[in-house]
Amino acid sequence: MGCGTRRIVSGWRASAPLALLLAMVAGCANDPPVRSENASAPSDAYETGDTERAAVWFEDHRNQPPALRIFLQRMPKGGDLHSHLSGAVYAESYLAWAAEENYCAQRVGETLKLLKCDAGDPTMMRLATLTDSRIYNQLIDEMSTRNLAFAGRSGHSDFFAAFRTASPISRLRDGEVVAEVATRAAEQRTYYLELMISPQNLAVRELGRKVGLRSDFASTRRALLEAGLANLVEAGRNELDHMEKELQQIMDCDGANASPGCAVTLRFLQQTSRNRTPAEVFAQLVFAVEFLRADSRMVGLNLISPEDDRISLRDYTTHMQMLEFLVATAPEPVNVALHAGELTLGLVPPEELRFHIREAVEVGQARRIGHGVDIVYENDAMELLEVMRERGVLVEICLTSNDTILDVRGDDHPLPLYLEAGVPLALATDDEGISRIDLSNEYLRAALSYDLGYRDLKTMARNSLAHSFLPGASLWQQPGAFTLTPACASDTPGSKSPTRACADFLASSERAQEQWRLEAELVDFETLNWAH
Repeated sequence: MGCGTRRIVSGWRASAPLALLLAMVAGCANDPPVRSENASAPSDAYETGDTERAAVWFEDHRNQPPALRIFLQRMPKGGDLHSHLSGAVYAESYLAWAAEENYCAQRVGETLKLLKCDAGDPTMMRLATLTDSRIYNQLIDEMSTRNLAFAGRSGHSDFFAAFRTASPISRLRDGEVVAEVATRAAEQRTYYLELMISPQNLAVRELGRKVGLRSDFASTRRALLEAGLANLVEAGRNELDHMEKELQQIMDCDGANASPGCAVTLRFLQQTSRNRTPAEVFAQLVFAVEFLRADSRMVGLNLISPEDDRISLRDYTTHMQMLEFLVATAPEPVNVALHAGELTLGLVPPEELRFHIREAVEVGQARRIGHGVDIVYENDAMELLEVMRERGVLVEICLTSNDTILDVRGDDHPLPLYLEAGVPLALATDDEGISRIDLSNEYLRAALSYDLGYRDLKTMARNSLAHSFLPGASLWQQPGAFTLTPACASDTPGSKSPTRACADFLASSERAQEQWRLEAELVDFETLNWAH
């Protein structure tokens, strides 16, 4: 085994003793880039002695989670591809904004409700003057999964109930909501976000109910467009414009005190609520496709709401068929990421675990799968894993969310199975505000739970951008194999002075630009003093 390499067997680490690795580092500090032999981080990944030093430091501190947290918080992580904007904000922020907007808390049974204050109602507790810490803490607990283990509540029920509690105030400050999430990402060296949002959701659903479902999808789509769907798309674009304007002002991106969040590239996924009537779901999906065509800030679509909901289960195949039609008939490619397999045995009957991921991939045309927890229950699961590997379908892994909602963790989670099968993975937060986490936490959890090394985590960071929905060619020749595209083949990844051919290539691709930025960040990170 040559300098700067570490061998991985079947996706799992088979590390040399630490003393040997330290000796290798000492002898390789000034070596030119070499290629890793790590099966989990592909063998053609560009490495230096600095890469090896960072990897050795990581292994040397594996049994010290606080030290690993410092390392991972500083580590460049590419992007977070699976983040619901309304669930990404911490309850404390929502409550502060609600207090400024004259909101009150009112007790309803054992729970609290948030609503506009009514001066004539003595049962309302004004948030702006609230002094009772018990009420404040109860609100935080109800708007998140904090203290769940001590509350005797179901993680599944508590998680989704948190959205309902926060709903009246989640749209009060759109710009501040995005600013909080972007700033938190930047502070963890995460510079690309795809945030799931729902502009014009109520209006689109109302239009869907009005138009109804016609004899086929094509005629229904025409009827929706004739009934004014394009006007709703324009209204949705105006919402994005307003949010962006607020965001720029809040973060002072053009000023002397710009927020770190200004460095984050923001794109959006149009959400469709799957637990509505078929007419409403189809209207939302048509709206999403039309929004993608009209606005480059909206880069993809997703289906949300509990996958185990009665209507979601009943209409699952119909929803996939709707997507199949819309993707096939759209004049441009449609980027589809789907929550699929966010289920486990006991939550639903076994029959409901047999087909969701396969239909999402083969019928719904998903390029990415969110969660994918029930893969082991799918019919012909090993064959499906091979299909996902061949198609390069990335799985967005949300470890804390899966633990809280599904009670699936540790050895019961399929993350190792996906790794063994060669299916690309990226770590994601899902709803970091509700879960009281951040992306660095998910990296730490993955490392500790599955014995992942630095190179494994680096691969996941690279995957997050390689499988983003940004337009343009990838920096890498093929998914999962980190060999530079021919235009940049003679360059060092992340170099500040790329060759003319490489610079021209980067200028032509937003995706490659973000990937190049990550490589530059990784070089800087690996050159930090990880010797101690």
